[in-house]
Amino acid sequence: MRYLITQSLLSSWLYQFSAPDEQWNEAQDEFLATLRREQKETTQAMQNGLDFEAEVYKIVHGQPRNAHPTWESGIQAVATVLRGAQTQVKASRVLQLDGEEFLVYGILDALRAGAIYDVKFSNKAFGSTDLAGKYLESPQHPAYFWIVPEAYEFRYLVSDGADLYVETYARADTPPIADIIREFAASIKYDNLWEIYTEHWKARE
Repeated sequence: MRYLITQSLLSSWLYQFSAPDEQWNEAQDEFLATLRREQKETTQAMQNGLDFEAEVYKIVHGQPRNAHPTWESGIQAVATVLRGAQTQVKASRVLQLDGEEFLVYGILDALRAGAIYDVKFSNKAFGSTDLAGKYLESPQHPAYFWIVPEAYEFRYLVSDGADLYVETYARADTPPIADIIREFAASIKYDNLWEIYTEHWKARE
């Protein structure tokens, strides 16, 4: 049997271990809901991110649009970086690991000439948040480097609607996704959650 793995599932699992004490229960509940693939309500923060990306892609694809009243500077900055790239690229690759078969799957925001791009919208202004190394522990770039073996660089394009912050990771400096998935599998087996995972995350053959 082959099981699906996404960076969002791994991110939800990892967040439990870094969440502040007062948010630990909420983080655990969020992970369990993700593990069960429960439908989530779209929060305003999530919707802002979706709306921001939609405006970026309109510019990249040359579609008609009106200038956004508050985010236009950030939208234009991200779109400028992504011009000429393929966007919303669906990709997957099988990983054989410790007797299990995982299908690592993702939707790349953009891909161009060996570089993967991911658009992030920050609901907090840059002046009120610490950006350096924000995505160092993210499983997203390790997962996508596995999915796209020819890619050599991953760039997070982060905007608060006014400015653009770019965080870049090289393949050579990125831990293998196999190590992260191995820890994930061992963790959920230890917590007696493996059966829930295998029930809800079967991959289509």
